[in-house]
Formats: sequence, structure tokens, C-alpha cells
Amino acid sequence: MDQVEGDGTNTNRLAWKCLCSVLLAFEMAVYFVWALIEIWGQETATWVCPATVFMLVVVYGPVWPSIFCMFGYCTQSSDIQFLGRDELGLALYLGGSFYSLAYEVGRFRWKARPENKGKLHTVGLASWCIHPNYFGDLFTYTGWGLAAGTTCAVSVPVLMFFTFVLVVVPNSDNYLSQRYPKEFPAYAAHTATLIPGLHSKVLSQVLAWLCLLLCIYSWCFRCPGPCGY
Repeated sequence: MDQVEGDGTNTNRLAWKCLCSVLLAFEMAVYFVWALIEIWGQETATWVCPATVFMLVVVYGPVWPSIFCMFGYCTQSSDIQFLGRDELGLALYLGGSFYSLAYEVGRFRWKARPENKGKLHTVGLASWCIHPNYFGDLFTYTGWGLAAGTTCAVSVPVLMFFTFVLVVVPNSDNYLSQRYPKEFPAYAAHTATLIPGLHSKVLSQVLAWLCLLLCIYSWCFRCPGPCGY
């Protein structure tokens, strides 16, 4: 009798492992496709394809491993608890992912038209802000952080805002201004950079530095528990 129950348990466990393996493979495939789009779909610098050797070392050295650590290992104890947290996290993750993907797909289709060759893409989601893909990423990683259930994980998109405003976006804007010298200045003058409706660069930089301070506070006083240090 004990042997029969053991076989049933092992069979159920095997099926569960197979299901988890399939889901993991699917999730990683989706993330891998997104990363390839980020690398090959544009010439501007991104998180997965930085512009310089220094940034490449920084991103693939401490940054990405730290992100995976905060979203994975640093979830030993949850300090974010409220009704609907997981549902909100999932909604933000999916909404941000689809927002960024919709922008990329729309831009690819627009660029593929012969009449748009060599022109700056300024329609659709790009009419609301210059970098809709980065804006969507903020929601994606915020949702991921909420699902992880720790302020340590949520600090990742907060830090991303700082790096977007002070590092990534200026590099991208510099490239666009050189690639489209006639179109970009007018486009940038009346279009928000990262957050739709937020046109002030000074205010964006102030918010970015506040985000960095918030991250430092989180790493010093909130992360030790979940991360076990």
C-alpha cells in the first residue's frame, strides 16, 4: 500500500515538474525574444545592448545579477502585503510588457513602409513620449517586484528610472539627434521624454535623484531581511 501511494506521489510530482519546466521555458523564450527585439530592433543603446564597453561591463556584471538576485533569492520574507497584490503585479507586468511590445511592433511596421524610409518615427505611442519602450519597462518591473513581494525587488524599477533619466535616455536622444538632425529637435521640443505629460527635464532629474536616494535607503534598511544579510 505504501509503495502504491509513493508511486502516485512520484507520478504527480513528475507531472508537476514537467509543467513547471514548460512554463519556465515559455517565460524565458518570451523574455529572450523581447531581448532580441531590444538588441536588433534599434540602433540606440538599451539595457541589453549598451553603447560602451564600460556600460556593458556594468550591466552584465553587477546590474543583471543583482536584479535576478532581488527578484529571486531576496524573497525569503515578504514585506509588501495587501489584498490583490499579486493580481496588481500581474496586471502591471503584462500591461507594461504589451505596451513596450506594441510600440516596437508598431515602429517596425511603420519603418517597413517605403514612404517612411529614413524618417523619424513619431506616431502612435511615440507621440506621447520619445521612449515608450522604457516607459513600459517601468511598469513591467514594478509588477515583477510586487509579485516578488519585497520593497527590495520594487527598488529595481525605481533605480531603472534613475538610470533611464540620467544615462540611457540622454544617450538615446543624442543618437536620435545625430541620426535625424532635421526632425528630432522639433519632435523633442513638444514631446515628453520618458513619462507622458512630463516635459520638464529638470523635474525629471530631480525625481531621478530622489529615486536613487530611495533605493539607497531600501538597500540599507529594507533589503537585509529578505536578502539575509
